[in-house]
Amino acid sequence: MSTTSTPFRRRAVFLDVDGTLMQGGHYIPPSAIAAVRAARAAGHLVLLSTGRGMAELVGEIMDIGFDGAVTNGGAYANLGDELVVSRTLTPEAVARLEERLADHGVHWYFQSYDRMFASPDLPGLMTRALELDRAAHDERARQAGRHPDDIVFFSVGMKVFDDRAHYSPHEMAKAVIVSDDADAVAAALAELGDDFAVVSGTIPMPFGHSGEIAPLGVNKGAAILELLAVAGIDPADAIGIGDNWNDAEMFEVCGLSIAMGNSVDGVKALADEVTAAIDADGIHEAFGRHGLI
Repeated sequence: MSTTSTPFRRRAVFLDVDGTLMQGGHYIPPSAIAAVRAARAAGHLVLLSTGRGMAELVGEIMDIGFDGAVTNGGAYANLGDELVVSRTLTPEAVARLEERLADHGVHWYFQSYDRMFASPDLPGLMTRALELDRAAHDERARQAGRHPDDIVFFSVGMKVFDDRAHYSPHEMAKAVIVSDDADAVAAALAELGDDFAVVSGTIPMPFGHSGEIAPLGVNKGAAILELLAVAGIDPADAIGIGDNWNDAEMFEVCGLSIAMGNSVDGVKALADEVTAAIDADGIHEAFGRHGLI
């Protein structure tokens, strides 16, 4: 009696970072780490797909092991050591953004491939965010009956910006804007939305609002298609897992889109299915359901 085996279907899995792979800016569920490593060992590609630049992809994230990454919201993408996508703002666009954002009274930082540069008043705003997040962290620890130092603390204010002496407008890929005035952020994004790719509310803030501004056509989905072409994988065999609005284009191009259970309002409706929340082993659940592990 003969038996037939199902041919191996190699998948490419794209994982958002914040709210998908990493919770609260510092915690990665062990089940997610195990799932990524097991899927790669089985022969699948697992790649990051994030708004972060390489300056914020260090330490425990990269220690997991990935086959590549879409970074800066799609401005860059690499497969192994090969950089296959590079889309930056023009110096003229950078100058316009600096002028218009200043007029709106919002703070910003620009991302290059592996550096971040802040507007003059942003560090002060981030210090305030750090203080508020620290107070909230201490209160959560108190309510849990634990000492605050026994729980890892992370804040959106804990970003490391590069020295302005290294700043070059020719290398900037994206601007991230933040303000304690949500209306000012909304007005800036509305004004610039016709000439740039804008996304609202991608960074969790203890006050105010945030947004991202990139060249038109730059998004995770466009970069994923270019990367898949180099990897020789059909988009139908790609899986995108995310939780926020900057994952929308990723969901559109991947054959299977999965929203985290903790996704922001509205994002779940964009996906083919919903997995458990990040702190309920959502990535591991999704990998298991689709035979990746």
